Amino acid sequence: MKKVCFLVVLTIAAVSLSSVVSMVERLPADSHTVLVMEGLRENYSKSKEVVLMDMILNQLAIEQLVAQYVEMLAYNNGLDPKDIYKAFDGDLGLAMWKDSSGEDRLIAILGPMKDPKTLKSAAEKILPQLLPVDFKIKMATDNDYLYLGDIDQYSQTFRGFDSNKLIEGLSAGFGYFYSDMDESLTKASFMNQGELLMIETLTIPTTEESKEAFMKAFAVEGITDLEDMSHLPLVSIFTRLGDIGMLADYAGDQLTSVPLDIEGLALGNLDIDELDDYLTGNFLVDIDLSVDDIFASLMGSQGTSSSQTSQMNITYIARVGFSGSLDVLKNSIEKSSPETKVEVKGDTLFVEGQYMWIDNGWLFISSKNKEMTVQTLDNSAPLLNSAAYAELSSMIHEPGFARLFVDSGYVLTGLMGMDISSGLLFSANYLAETGVVKGILLIK
Repeated sequence: MKKVCFLVVLTIAAVSLSSVVSMVERLPADSHTVLVMEGLRENYSKSKEVVLMDMILNQLAIEQLVAQYVEMLAYNNGLDPKDIYKAFDGDLGLAMWKDSSGEDRLIAILGPMKDPKTLKSAAEKILPQLLPVDFKIKMATDNDYLYLGDIDQYSQTFRGFDSNKLIEGLSAGFGYFYSDMDESLTKASFMNQGELLMIETLTIPTTEESKEAFMKAFAVEGITDLEDMSHLPLVSIFTRLGDIGMLADYAGDQLTSVPLDIEGLALGNLDIDELDDYLTGNFLVDIDLSVDDIFASLMGSQGTSSSQTSQMNITYIARVGFSGSLDVLKNSIEKSSPETKVEVKGDTLFVEGQYMWIDNGWLFISSKNKEMTVQTLDNSAPLLNSAAYAELSSMIHEPGFARLFVDSGYVLTGLMGMDISSGLLFSANYLAETGVVKGILLIK
């Protein structure tokens, strides 16, 4: 019985790999960015087993609205909607490469499918109505595939992207991503696992400088103490970093697979470089939004003015490990942004609608004043009190250095009027033996 199960698994893996190989054979060999998604129709159907995808596509009728729009376009142009849906009959391949002049070029490939000329004819009628007037897209077909993009440049390339580059080191999935940047490689695989959509990422430093930056920034202790702090219910981001300055200098813009933007953490006109000596490396950002506001925003297209929908009551609280004083903070803001008005209100700075103060080694940056922020956090709870977070985090066995959690169930429960457990969790972990940053994204 074990042999039979092994052979079944091996057969499935071989068929899946052959589909990937078939597609990458058509992609330029020197592509710097590649995306391959196999079995579009089948895997799209499987992804709808995920609670979040089902709620968005089925319960909120997004799929139905898109289907109605596609059918309207088809009938208005004398087409059968089936001619358009042929795009999902096979796989998808996307590739970017640089031509001889150094300009980025793009090709998209759909197939294999029966009679791709039918889809080409439909696309030639539909796409001009969806794209800007001055945007022209070329198409070509062979017996089984439709090609869209820089067809002339593509015809001059040497084909056959190395499939090992795409899949090596990753778990087997229905889709793969590869991007070769200046100082790192980013790779990912996409998997349907029952009621979960899982994305596994690898960010691999490729220069001595980025390797050193990764090690000094990410080889840190776990973050369970940050996880145990009080968090707002909708979005939570928390991380512990080592050498922040080196990360920003060498690798900050290379971490495309990690939801961490060092410059983006410069809330309230803060200059991270200026304050580097005072930062401990601990960061937490929490966001909450009234479900009523979300519902009002969704209904905005039904007669509500844009000014009404844009004023949403967003609460955010950032906590930054900080060893400096309020004067150091004030001087840094005034130095980095002289035009910014800084008001001192007791032990709090008020800067462009944000409140800032220091308490017990933490710099607080909040949309609410100190008293309301403290009250909000006192009424909040650790992340493990969230059933969705507890479930998803139990599937990730490495402590890591950064996590992002979105409690989509919190929003869906409010919108649908029934208890819904759904969430999105991303965790990033530094693998000391290889110097690689491994990320896991779970969507329920």
